[in-house]
Amino acid sequence: MDVEILREVVSSPWLLEIGRKAVEDVLVDWRDNRLSVLNRGNGLVIREKDGKDSCIIRMGTEDAMRIGIEAIIESFEKENNK
Repeated sequence: MDVEILREVVSSPWLLEIGRKAVEDVLVDWRDNRLSVLNRGNGLVIREKDGKDSCIIRMGTEDAMRIGIEAIIESFEKENNK
């Protein structure tokens, strides 16, 4: 694994924003479709549409990391195919 690539990702506000947006988009979709994960003690939550707090765990951290990393990879691929 090339550690320098990972360092570039974590130091790039632009790449982190791509990952954050991808995760948030999935969270919104799961919230709107009333999806969540069962039997999780920790994970990601998102406010309800009306802005009220929610305690429903929508996805695990590992899923969020995968979604964000995949979005960053797609961004790299798009940039390299220009």
